[in-house]
Amino acid sequence: MEIWDLVDESRKLLGKLHTRGNELQRGEFHVVVEIFTFNADAQILLTQRDPLKSYPLLWESTGGSVNAGEGSIDGAIRELEEETGIVVNPADLQYLGEMKKGNYFLDSYLYVSTRNIEISELILQSGEVCDAKWATLNELKEMNKMGHIVPTVWERYQLYHKELETLQKKLMKI
Repeated sequence: MEIWDLVDESRKLLGKLHTRGNELQRGEFHVVVEIFTFNADAQILLTQRDPLKSYPLLWESTGGSVNAGEGSIDGAIRELEEETGIVVNPADLQYLGEMKKGNYFLDSYLYVSTRNIEISELILQSGEVCDAKWATLNELKEMNKMGHIVPTVWERYQLYHKELETLQKKLMKI
């Protein structure tokens, strides 16, 4: 069972807790995080959603809701470790930005590994993630054209595509 802190439309804590699955009231929001993870070869990590989740078997970046008592960056660190087994420190994450959508705020982060993490090293969270792979940004675009990417993930990728493509070019020159 997931418990979230609720915030108002200015992201100020409301002093209320919420259990995932219950309906949020008007003016109540929660915080969600996502992490765009890149390896040293300038490839982005994509994880495949469990077949029993919404958007079954589609590919996405790592993410999820921030738990009660956590800050945004703490939630990002936890989600990355829970879903992939990748352990990072706050200094390893770069904040990309925030968007407000429906009843949540989404904070996006970037993690760039200094080494190439093999897929076989990942520890995928059962019930959440059933597969993972590294892809170039061009492969990500092709996967989206074929309908293999979660639509909201693609929407967010579009927000940060310039930063991510600049990063990819920088990593490819190293």
